Amino acid sequence: MKTYQLLIALFLIPLFTSAQVSERSTTMSLGNKNAFTIDLDGADRKMTEKLWKNYLKPFGEVERNKKAKEFYVNQTKVPAIPSSGPVTIYGRIDEGSDMSSLTVWVDNGSMFISSDESPSEANGVEVFLINFSHIVQKEVIGKELEEEEKRLKNFNKDLGKLEKKNNGFHKDIENANKKIAEAEANIEKNLLDQDAKREEIAVQEKMVEKVKERLNSVGKDN
Repeated sequence: MKTYQLLIALFLIPLFTSAQVSERSTTMSLGNKNAFTIDLDGADRKMTEKLWKNYLKPFGEVERNKKAKEFYVNQTKVPAIPSSGPVTIYGRIDEGSDMSSLTVWVDNGSMFISSDESPSEANGVEVFLINFSHIVQKEVIGKELEEEEKRLKNFNKDLGKLEKKNNGFHKDIENANKKIAEAEANIEKNLLDQDAKREEIAVQEKMVEKVKERLNSVGKDN
């Protein structure tokens, strides 16, 4: 029954789908600017922050605006974003329920990139974020795999304990059967000893009778 329930649970686990990037004007440290947001299921803020900083490192020094809770890289070139000049990338991570959201603003020097003003650059930003989401998904699934492998290891430990107990039960039966065999042999010997003792008793009873007769015959010859 437990196995059946586990299989049902596995089938009900939602599969990862391609993350969607939304675009809207969002407030950041420099005011209300056009931003791109992507939700990252299964990733908490700590995981996303670590991966995001690593993702940005190839593009320059990652700095942090603690007050605005933003990470940014100044004046960099990103192959995925076809800008004519360097761009500055700002990012903020917000945590939700069993997920986090990454909001990114990209300043190309003349404006913050948007689909309305620079569709090709905006498409590049989306690709940039989608590629990042794949990294996050791999990390999330990797963590899940670790947990499932840990559970499997624990199940194997439980099975080992059960097998050990089973071997113990068989040993108990073996010992019990040995004792039964010994008891049966002792019963047979005991019965033979009883027969031998009864014979001794019969002989002794005759001896007692003879002694009694001798006792009773004392003085009767006079």
